[in-house]
Amino acid sequence: MKIALVGPGIIEIPPKGWGAVESLIWDYATELGELGHEGSIINTPDRGQILRDLRKEDYDFIHVHYDVFYDIMDYIHTACPNAKLAISSHYPYIDQPDRHPLDGYDKIYKWLINNDKYYNFCISHKDYETYKRDNAPLDKLLVCPNGAQHRDYNFQEKPDKPEWTLYLGKIEPRKRQHLYQGIYGIEFVGHYTNTTDFNPKLADYLGEWTHEHKLQHVTDYGNMMLLSDGENGTPLVIKEALISGLGVVVSKYAAHDLDKSLPFVTVIPDDKWNDIEYVQTELRKNREISVTMRKEIRQYGIDNFSWQKLVKTYVENIEGMK
Repeated sequence: MKIALVGPGIIEIPPKGWGAVESLIWDYATELGELGHEGSIINTPDRGQILRDLRKEDYDFIHVHYDVFYDIMDYIHTACPNAKLAISSHYPYIDQPDRHPLDGYDKIYKWLINNDKYYNFCISHKDYETYKRDNAPLDKLLVCPNGAQHRDYNFQEKPDKPEWTLYLGKIEPRKRQHLYQGIYGIEFVGHYTNTTDFNPKLADYLGEWTHEHKLQHVTDYGNMMLLSDGENGTPLVIKEALISGLGVVVSKYAAHDLDKSLPFVTVIPDDKWNDIEYVQTELRKNREISVTMRKEIRQYGIDNFSWQKLVKTYVENIEGMK
């Protein structure tokens, strides 16, 4: 199949640093090629250019990975009448309607739940259930969870920093790094935005890693934490941590796709987010368990979140579209 993957056009694909959506688009294209399909990336904010690029090829399937482009779906259909079409939203607060007006998302969400022409590829079961709750047409909803490319990630059975936790992600209010900067034993990595009280001058902030550096060095740590207040499924960074052999300490919003009964998965309750002593204790306990289970953690990550498996399901979903 010839498949077009439409990105936001905000940063390059593949990204050199941060950019989870851009990373997954690149991984989709790469893994589709491994399966004998042709995955082409169109990555521009110019709606007219998107349409011009799409007209150049006879695509079997077009997947728009930026919900802001919902307003050109009809134009895409007109330009490529023979292609199957789908759109995905990567907005982290889909299940929190009180956030929609604050982020200007209410108009987009209304379109997503009223749309009965094009498929909505939900990137998590949580998002699927939210759309279903709000009476979106079920025959247009498909779950296509995101994964991580396990072949690219370095794995060490014995980490270089077994007593340290990695907090990897864009420094922003949603990811709440500023609350935990005082805990000894955490190192923070990610694109800095001056939107919180996080202090980038402290020694525990290592700056922004390149993509290649991330592939090699996530595995250095004892575990990873992410206590965000909203996600549209278990985020890519947590799947990357598991594939690299790290246990995880997360909020419930980052744990949707995880088996919470596993000893290397720790979910911090909402009412304990601000209890620094409690969080510090749970981080230590999780590290102590996780460093003894590195092979098991990696295998769990591969079995559940490897693109190798998920893209096969993705192709099956496309082939089953009417």
